[in-house]
Amino acid sequence: MSMPYLKKLTSRITGLEISAQATAAGEALVTAGMAPYEETTRGGSGFHCTATTPTAAVVALPTTAAGISIWNADADDGKSIIIDAIYAINAVGHAVLGQSGLICVVGQTDVASNSGTLVVRKNNGNGPAKGSIALVAPGSTALDAVTGVAIGWIPMGNSVNLSVVSLPGLILWAPVNGRIIVPPARLFGVNVISANVENTWNCGIMWHEKQLTLG
Repeated sequence: MSMPYLKKLTSRITGLEISAQATAAGEALVTAGMAPYEETTRGGSGFHCTATTPTAAVVALPTTAAGISIWNADADDGKSIIIDAIYAINAVGHAVLGQSGLICVVGQTDVASNSGTLVVRKNNGNGPAKGSIALVAPGSTALDAVTGVAIGWIPMGNSVNLSVVSLPGLILWAPVNGRIIVPPARLFGVNVISANVENTWNCGIMWHEKQLTLG
């Protein structure tokens, strides 16, 4: 059995020296002192945005059609947009049963701005989000033809089934957790693919912004 060893650390809050334990193999023995995303949110670099107008779901892999899109407006070698989650809200009931799921696409080359008009909100409530590098556009704004290609769309999260006609309330939520990064001048789009176009959705994106060295 490995014997624990003490390691001296400095508290970020108090500046005082504290002790942490480690095993003989150098493995630190730690316990979480905060919620998983608390520090990123606290620092003011976490944001979210929801489309104010619902858009119809697509019934096949789209090209340039998106329910919401986000463009990184920072300069070359600037901050990246790290996608934390994507989501969609069905706020209007429809008369057709069907299954729906989230899909998204990330651009591979620099493109022109999407002229985003949607309001970006800070996750820590300390808005407005004046420091964000994101321009977010509603579904009425098409993706560019370079970003919006059918082979670029990927599924995210689980699908949901509408079991009662004419009632709203379906929620699609897909944790991305940094698996998608949007570098400067790149575009990222989200949509809902469904069994019919009568289902309409308010799509949304949650993200944080950080300086990264990309490979």
